[in-house]
Amino acid sequence: MKIFTKSFVTIFGLGFLTSAPGTLGSSFAILVWVICKILLSNNYFIIIFFIVLILSFHITNLYLVDTKDDDPPEVIIDEYIGQSIPLLFINEINLFELFLAFIAFRIFDIYKFYPVNRAENFKGATGVILDDVVAGIYSLIILMVYKLFII
Repeated sequence: MKIFTKSFVTIFGLGFLTSAPGTLGSSFAILVWVICKILLSNNYFIIIFFIVLILSFHITNLYLVDTKDDDPPEVIIDEYIGQSIPLLFINEINLFELFLAFIAFRIFDIYKFYPVNRAENFKGATGVILDDVVAGIYSLIILMVYKLFII
């Protein structure tokens, strides 16, 4: 079970690969989105998102029991979840919208503007995941403003 837990929260070990593991987690979400768009349908991405979201709270808590850190850097499933939120609202492959969603999410995730910074104060998996959910919602707002006023 520990192997599965570690594999899940680090997205198959990607979280251990670089000094910027969150960027890898966000990039992996975009990769999954593109694969779903090209080979399957948006419905598959939505299903994957909700399955990962639901499982991540329990599995991340299991992983945190074995670590001393409240939010270990190798845990990147939260970045996957946060980055997926604006992707859920991109209808077709549009490189500018993907880039905008990616950059906005990374900025909100890294700089932790209010209330992102408050969300990470929760204990356990809730704090690990919730700050990225809020950052994802912020990046979705940026994407929606772009779509509303620019397009």
